[in-house]
Amino acid sequence: MTAAPQIWVETAFFEVQPGEDQETNPGIYGRAFANWIAERLKERGESIEEIVSEDWGRCVIVTRKPYLLWIGCGNRADRTDEWGAFVTAEPGLLQRIFRTVDTRPAVARLHRVLNEIMHEVPHATKVWSEDGPR
Repeated sequence: MTAAPQIWVETAFFEVQPGEDQETNPGIYGRAFANWIAERLKERGESIEEIVSEDWGRCVIVTRKPYLLWIGCGNRADRTDEWGAFVTAEPGLLQRIFRTVDTRPAVARLHRVLNEIMHEVPHATKVWSEDGPR
């Protein structure tokens, strides 16, 4: 698995929808944030396969072939004004065993796009990076 540093944005732009944390875990949000990121990616020509709920937030699946490439999205614990996102690629089992694919270029490219997008979040007061996904 290859992952890029997590990018955070401070903003009150993304509204928490009633009951959305029933799809994740209590206090874990990100539906509006993930949908916003997916729309910005589409505007840049990226295809989005789907957005799925995870216990830690939302997963914007960019592609499943030739490997799973996705962006994790969610709020910082106990905050609804700090939103983080990170890019991850997961090769299949045989790809990992035989090292037949290098996911680093795709992760780096998508991370650059995500960084641009995070700097476009409306009403953002701060954008910063942290090493690795949380």
